[in-house]
Amino acid sequence: MKKILLGSIVLTFFSISVILFQISCQKGYTINAQTNGYTLPAATTSTLGGVIVGNGLSITSNGTLSVTTTGSGGGLTQLNKLIFKKNLVTPGSSVVSEIWIANYDGTGAAKVNISLPTGIGFSDNLNPVMSPNGQKIFFTAGPISTSQIVASGDLYSCNVDGSSVTKILDKGGANNDIILGAAN
Repeated sequence: MKKILLGSIVLTFFSISVILFQISCQKGYTINAQTNGYTLPAATTSTLGGVIVGNGLSITSNGTLSVTTTGSGGGLTQLNKLIFKKNLVTPGSSVVSEIWIANYDGTGAAKVNISLPTGIGFSDNLNPVMSPNGQKIFFTAGPISTSQIVASGDLYSCNVDGSSVTKILDKGGANNDIILGAAN
């Protein structure tokens, strides 16, 4: 009888411990940043951390971060535009440089009417570049010499319609030169 009573006590303790274990596994735990004082550090290229989803980005429920290409989120949009220099030979053998914009397939070509300040002309090494958002054009221009040639120039910008011409960078000396090109 003693063995039966001892076995019953052991079985009762075992049953109670299994029930307590099941109850403790069902209890959830919520972390509150205000009470525990922990803040997730910002993510870097080499450290895992938190990110803030800004304009032009979206995040899925599984945590995938993507670029938004359309809509009002300020995403990136492929402009499908070319910007190029066109040299026109005028009577008397002088060359006039112009900046033009066209679609990738060559359609819709249009001259950008840029009014440069008096005595300033496009550089011989004119390589116009459009800003990523398609709102600005960058080009080189400088003082016209007696031969009507601008060998090198300063960096200028204007709106894509040719308005608001602004000098933004001085080449910094007679032997210096600024050459624009696409970034690698």
